[in-house]
Amino acid sequence: MMNPTVSSLALLALGAYASPVAVRQTTTEPIQLGGGSNSAIQITISQIDLGAAAPPAAAAPPAPEALPEAAPPAAAPEAAAGDANGLFSFSSTMLANATPEQVVNGTEPTGGLAGASGTFSFGLNAATDTICYNITLNAFQGDFDSPATTATHIHEAAAGQSGPPRIAFPNPVPVGDPAAGVMNSVGCMKGPFTTGVVMEGADTGNGFTVAQIEANPAGFFADVHSSLAVPGAVRGQLA
Repeated sequence: MMNPTVSSLALLALGAYASPVAVRQTTTEPIQLGGGSNSAIQITISQIDLGAAAPPAAAAPPAPEALPEAAPPAAAPEAAAGDANGLFSFSSTMLANATPEQVVNGTEPTGGLAGASGTFSFGLNAATDTICYNITLNAFQGDFDSPATTATHIHEAAAGQSGPPRIAFPNPVPVGDPAAGVMNSVGCMKGPFTTGVVMEGADTGNGFTVAQIEANPAGFFADVHSSLAVPGAVRGQLA
């Protein structure tokens, strides 16, 4: 019969225990394990110091809080409704500085309306046949006077020449104190255009498009007509 030492079987029997085992002496009373004669194993052990129970494992530290995800970059602002349909998307812009000195009747200078001036700002979109305008008059006198539906126009003619109106704009109205003599008209118009002036049996705006202005801006001028200067108070070429 085998008589294993404590250093082997005792440690095997207690190996699942976490604490270290200390042996104080080597033999005392035998301990019988098992039942049958063929299976009995006798070991002699002394007092075994199991030591203090192992402290419970420290709790795992809490996982660090997830940092908040960075906010996605702000989306670009959406295009204005006008931009979406091309109303304020211009294929060209033009500015005419109108003065009395540029006014002619036929080809003869008239002098216009002395002391008056004007600025005609245009934005054109040829694809949609649209023209937007910002017209300002200074020191305009008299009443608006023209055979057309309004007295504020784009005419087709080169510098120093006269020609038919192609687009008629709403006449400017006083801005602020009427005594200051500042007048303004702002808006947009879309073809087909009419002027109220009939030549050779057709309105002079009939069939006209803003693309024609873009093709030859020097061949067009803007003006306004007064009862004190019927051929024109002020005039300015578009190029």
